[in-house]
Amino acid sequence: MPYWQPYWWRLSFRADGEPGWAALGPGEFSRVPNDALKNGSLEAWADALLEEAPGELDDLRGDLRLECFPEPGAEPVYSREVRLSGRR
Repeated sequence: MPYWQPYWWRLSFRADGEPGWAALGPGEFSRVPNDALKNGSLEAWADALLEEAPGELDDLRGDLRLECFPEPGAEPVYSREVRLSGRR
């Protein structure tokens, strides 16, 4: 049986012209759904989440960062940023 490990994630947003990142979502960390990791990799789940983000967050203009962690407070094992261009 393959080894399975839970992961946590958080989204941060930096609006155009702002120096810092602000957390998005209900809390600092959220757990990656178990079903997402049952048959796929953490990277595949994260990439799919970020592909949907520009459409879901079409009112924001700036940078969106997704970070994934083996436990809250640890160093991220995955991090990626995407650009949000806001409504046209």
